[in-house]
Amino acid sequence: MGVRIFKDDNLQSLFDKQGYVVVPFIDEAEVKQLNDLFDELHPNLPEGGGFVSGSYSSDYEYKKKASDLIVKALSRHYERLFVNYQPFGAAFLFKMSSETSELGVHQDWTIVDETKYVALNCWIPLIDINETSGGLQVLPGSHYPAYNTLRAPTIPFFFSGNEDAVAPETLPMYVKAGEAVILNQSVIHYSPPNRSGKIRKAITAGVKTKGAPMKFHYKADDKVEAFAMPEDFLISFENFYTDIFERPKMGESTGFKEYISPVLTRQEVLNLISNLKVNAGFEENKPAPALTQPEGFFKRLSKIFQ
Repeated sequence: MGVRIFKDDNLQSLFDKQGYVVVPFIDEAEVKQLNDLFDELHPNLPEGGGFVSGSYSSDYEYKKKASDLIVKALSRHYERLFVNYQPFGAAFLFKMSSETSELGVHQDWTIVDETKYVALNCWIPLIDINETSGGLQVLPGSHYPAYNTLRAPTIPFFFSGNEDAVAPETLPMYVKAGEAVILNQSVIHYSPPNRSGKIRKAITAGVKTKGAPMKFHYKADDKVEAFAMPEDFLISFENFYTDIFERPKMGESTGFKEYISPVLTRQEVLNLISNLKVNAGFEENKPAPALTQPEGFFKRLSKIFQ
């Protein structure tokens, strides 16, 4: 069993296996309350349309207010589902209907010591999600490499350069308004464009093991510098789009270590994805298509992720 975070044994077991679970979360009245809060905090929506996260804003007061009010609205449901937990903030996510509203395949940052603790992302849509909504898609089982790689804006993903092969392997989460997809921060996920003709509103809310110190990593050359960060650091970047790629101005350095990002061939990525999904119980164990598996793949892969 992984680090305990769910009260329910079956949910914990499924989360350990898949890297995510889908659960009923907030009720219809709470969906309306949070939709109303969204409208109050976003009186002027962008004309065009990319993906927008409230955490990207340079307005700290807006981010803090949204985070505090969302966490308050969700608190009774946290208590219902989780054990030994601590919320670490929340934000609105939205997409105008646009071909530019895709969010590329990625993993969230390593923000706790994942050998001891766990960090979750609760994704809660405020509308029903279908094939045109630009909702969340996840890669089952992709939390397994989490303890062997670091994730940060300055560190490539283990699948970097092969995003076009990874995205089609993700599974769409066609959930109803108020349901939650609760995923390990290390799970690979993706969001296609919103083509619904209307705004897609959702919430992201973080939960971690109680007392787990917050961390952030910055890589320069072959060394990674770790930083002990304040609890609200995810909403504290002044200019999110540039600050996340620079040595942090907040937090306290806890030292350096040598780190070389694993480099996988396209075939290795495809085979790894296939095996991760098998481990999660999603498809038969069969070779990835199109390419020939390199000799000694599994032996080499075990060395990369040891």
